[in-house]
Amino acid sequence: MIMRYFLRAIKYLVKLVVLLGLIFWLMQLSGTSAIEVEGGVAGFFREFFATSRGQLFTAALLVWCALYPAVEFRRRSLNYDLTGRREAIIKAFAAGRMRLASDQDGRMVFRGESLTRTIWWMGDEAVTVTRSPEGGIDIEGPRRFVMEAEHRIPNYVGNA
Repeated sequence: MIMRYFLRAIKYLVKLVVLLGLIFWLMQLSGTSAIEVEGGVAGFFREFFATSRGQLFTAALLVWCALYPAVEFRRRSLNYDLTGRREAIIKAFAAGRMRLASDQDGRMVFRGESLTRTIWWMGDEAVTVTRSPEGGIDIEGPRRFVMEAEHRIPNYVGNA
């Protein structure tokens, strides 16, 4: 669990650094950057690690990335029977463009249908549905997908 948390934080850090680097590069190319950096990529890294402004920004980025997995990944419990309503649950996830990737021992794993979603989420877009000890289901995964499923499943289970 701790290793998964750490890996999610590192993946998010990599994604943010790439996006910020791309934005910084585009601003330099278009001439809209307020900061003139000499030396290309080396200048970019020097700006972020050698100046006090860059160090403060880097520290804030690291703190946010360390908190990100706790904020972004959720587990919710719903009072629905997994075995009796399995097809309705699969249809509910399909409506959210999630496909059933595996179904073993009462544990269903749903992944995004599109390659772009998988790349954007760096493989962490999986939502897991398991039986809870109380008799319902537990949904675990990225907050956005868990909340969508939590609101969509009652509509499909009620129609089953």
